[in-house]
Amino acid sequence: MRNSTTRIKLNKNLLTSALVWLVIWQVLALSINNVLLLPGPLDTARALLGMLADTEFYMNAGWTVARSLLGMVFSFVTGAAAAWAAYRVKPLRTILALPVGFFKAVPVMAIIIYVILLAKADWVAVIVCFFMCFPVVYINVLEGFDSTSEELLEVAHIYELTPAQKRRLIYWPGALPQIKASIKLITGLSWKAVVAAEVLSIPQFSLGYEMMNAKYYLETEKLFAYIVVIVILSLCLEKLINKWATSLEPHNYEGSKLGEDRQMSKTGPSPEIRIKNLSKSFGEKKVLDGVYINFEADKTTVIMEPSGRGKTTLMRIIAGLETKDSGEVISSRELKTSMLFQEDRLIPWLNIYDNLLLSGGDKTSVVKMAESLEIEDVLWKLPKELSGGMNHRVALGRTFLTKANLMILDEPFRGLDNELKNRIIDRLWERVTTDKTVLVVTHNSEDAKLLGDIVIEDFCCQ
Repeated sequence: MRNSTTRIKLNKNLLTSALVWLVIWQVLALSINNVLLLPGPLDTARALLGMLADTEFYMNAGWTVARSLLGMVFSFVTGAAAAWAAYRVKPLRTILALPVGFFKAVPVMAIIIYVILLAKADWVAVIVCFFMCFPVVYINVLEGFDSTSEELLEVAHIYELTPAQKRRLIYWPGALPQIKASIKLITGLSWKAVVAAEVLSIPQFSLGYEMMNAKYYLETEKLFAYIVVIVILSLCLEKLINKWATSLEPHNYEGSKLGEDRQMSKTGPSPEIRIKNLSKSFGEKKVLDGVYINFEADKTTVIMEPSGRGKTTLMRIIAGLETKDSGEVISSRELKTSMLFQEDRLIPWLNIYDNLLLSGGDKTSVVKMAESLEIEDVLWKLPKELSGGMNHRVALGRTFLTKANLMILDEPFRGLDNELKNRIIDRLWERVTTDKTVLVVTHNSEDAKLLGDIVIEDFCCQ
């Protein structure tokens, strides 16, 4: 209701503004009193009605719109592809920097004049549109890829997403704000570039050339009518494309976007993990210094170290998300890891069902897990619509569902009230920890006693 009221108010303001400027236009036309210099709104309207009765007008308008759309599509596809290639192959970024910077800075008229020498008249506007729009798309989309969340890439690593799945589920959706920005920018830019190119290249059908003809023959009212048509078509095109771009934003959906393409590697027996003389520093800060510790196979080990002693860093090294400075991490088996991070790290544009399905489970197991965690009624919602506690349960369920022989849990029941926590533990803990080596990081002594077979309070001394 509020959106509808706001829209009505905005439309009224726009209509009022348009009427004010029409009045100003009419007053100026009457003051000058020379239709060759400034035709009034009525003169322009009569010329426009005459044009609308001419079949050739629609051919001109259709070709101009087609050139603009073709130039936009070509520049977006090539610009986005080049941005992806430059993101993946760093030397290519350096190679493309010069031409992208050149076409971003060069005046559009300079490009038009040169392209006229190389291409047929009907294609000049499309080529010019490409050269003007390509840098905008490339720069914006590359910026989107550069800002890809490292946290989500770590999720992709843990849940063994293929390169194609990472592109589809992480990179492109993550770059969507910059992709939308580039589309909006090139919509207006392409129209201006195409009309300007048509004025000089003289294609058989075009609004730009007809506008120039009106000027040559001193048909100023017709010139104004063409300007009105060009502005209206430009605004309509922008509105349609912006509406389409808005439809790309994340929204609730039922079912799955993942389909049946999630395949996880097979899990072996639970491993014993030995840490020998492990050290890790971040800059001048030494987080781990000569750590020795053994984690027994098929046991739940709880680490109760105080904050700042490197618990999370140790877990990340074991999971393969962090490189050690020195020392060894020796496992008796090949590790297949599931991990509950300090943050929930749900993929924001996937619904809760798909976030759980990332684990490699099937529909039945996902639904049962949701019921056990008491979140079965929000499966088709996006993470942003859930409370922090519910999102944490989703992340917990994703970790529990993953077929793994090593499970790492960082503060697994944070933010949950005791009654809910106890219900979840009673329903799931024994089942999800069977045949796994489990490492739990927590500050909660009650959780440590409840969950752990082994509790370590000072791993640096083990």
